[in-house]
Amino acid sequence: MVSLLVNEFSYVKRYREIVDVMIRHGFGYLVDRFGLRPVRSLRERLFGPRHIPEQILVISEAVRLRQALTKLGVTFVKFGQILSTRYDLVPEEYINELAKLQDEVPPFGYEEAKKVVEKEFGKNLDEIFLSFNPEPIAAASIGQVHRAKLLGGEDVAVKVMRPGVEKQIEVDLTIMMSLAKFAEKHIRESKFFNPVGFVEEFSRIIRQETDYAHEAQNARRFYDNFAGSATVIIPKVYDEYVSKHVLTQEYSDGIRLSDIARIEEAGLDKKKISTDIANAYLKMIFDDGFYHADPHPGNILVTREGKIVFLDFGMAGYVDPELREWLANLIIAIQRNDAGFLIEALTEMGLVVEGGESPMFRMKLEELINHYYGMSSKFIDPIRFLRDLIDILIKSRGKIPANIMLLSKTLVIRDEIARNIDPEHNFAELVEPYVKKLVEERISPSYILKETARTIWDFARLAKAFPRRLNNILSKAEKGTMKFELEHRGFEALVEEMDITSNRLSFSLIISALIVGSSIIITTNTPPRFFGVSFLGMFGFFIAGVLGFGLVISILRSGKW
Repeated sequence: MVSLLVNEFSYVKRYREIVDVMIRHGFGYLVDRFGLRPVRSLRERLFGPRHIPEQILVISEAVRLRQALTKLGVTFVKFGQILSTRYDLVPEEYINELAKLQDEVPPFGYEEAKKVVEKEFGKNLDEIFLSFNPEPIAAASIGQVHRAKLLGGEDVAVKVMRPGVEKQIEVDLTIMMSLAKFAEKHIRESKFFNPVGFVEEFSRIIRQETDYAHEAQNARRFYDNFAGSATVIIPKVYDEYVSKHVLTQEYSDGIRLSDIARIEEAGLDKKKISTDIANAYLKMIFDDGFYHADPHPGNILVTREGKIVFLDFGMAGYVDPELREWLANLIIAIQRNDAGFLIEALTEMGLVVEGGESPMFRMKLEELINHYYGMSSKFIDPIRFLRDLIDILIKSRGKIPANIMLLSKTLVIRDEIARNIDPEHNFAELVEPYVKKLVEERISPSYILKETARTIWDFARLAKAFPRRLNNILSKAEKGTMKFELEHRGFEALVEEMDITSNRLSFSLIISALIVGSSIIITTNTPPRFFGVSFLGMFGFFIAGVLGFGLVISILRSGKW
């Protein structure tokens, strides 16, 4: 197997850290699978990894993975958090563990924070703030928040990025992309997961989270969307004190949603809180098409007056017209009790690929629709329906777009938060008016007219382009330049085995050449000599012995001998 110690020699130290952590947490088999053995020490390469404590091995693999990602730092913690939203890729046991990942770390020093702020705005700290609390009120792996007061007297929260975090993230992203490309090329089962595409999407997300100017843009959009709201507060952004590494927003005090005791002490109505949060999300998803995609309890507060405060806008999701229409089609399929219509909707979104028309797949969809058919919309739990549908798609090897997974996971987390506050929370009742409006829009005369016009336009474009495209095909056929791509499926294992065999054969030939060459040198007694024997010949035998010993150990450890 080709090693991953490619041209990134400057990343060898980080590779070794990753390998060491993975081995110490019982994932040595993954190190070998990814061809990372050359990164390890000579002792471990010959004799295997050091003894792993029994207390580590008795822990479940999911827990060990969470611990390993935590140990590897910010990039891998964020990667695990994103992975926890993809229950189309990861078993439920791992989802539950990865969802526990927290990126809370000790804060960095006040002097470092001061330097970042002054460098970003080209002013001394006292030229910007009337006061700046040296002690952060919150700290995470990417940055930390300080309470401050502007010269005009406004109370603000200043988020400052951790020095050096961007460089570390970029190194880790480079390594992750190398691993993803290696997996696509050498690990057959990884092709279903599209590792390169997943890492590209993750890179986009984490780079946005390390750009506070982008977060400020999201916050401004939420601020405008909820302007005049009687139930929701979005902290105002102070644009003159925003940069890539610093974000200044209005300071908002409140109670964390996980602190039920304080909520009860404040005499707040828990049912109203859960309802207001649900209505806020319904507005974001159905009215605005732009929603807060990181709704963990630390990012949502409730004030003493009972208003909901949203914080941390680094991760946001979008509901575009295509996704909105797809959601409407799901409801219409239930109302019509039509599995065929549902399959068409899934195919249009690219969720059904090969095997989408299999009898078993259709039967599962019919069972799902029959379960909800005839049920009043106020009793249909959209979160449960979406989860059930995704489970069927996963088992049928369907491909689920990241935007659908993000929306589904966000709704699940939001529902868990709401039920923790109010166990009797009923999201289905609250979503009913939005569902009715969505379906009514879908079957309205104006919508049908618009879709008809769009279809006619598409046919007109196709008719116009058809002669030209046909001429291109015939022209290529006439010139003999037409190309056909053939994919040989099922050959990956054979190619991998041949690669391993050829590598071992090459080593064997090198060892044989060293032995023969060293024998000739010793026979001719070529100087320099050591105790009357050619030193070069002895050294050649030594190298051949080391390589031969390593080859034998490798063969024995593979179990194929």
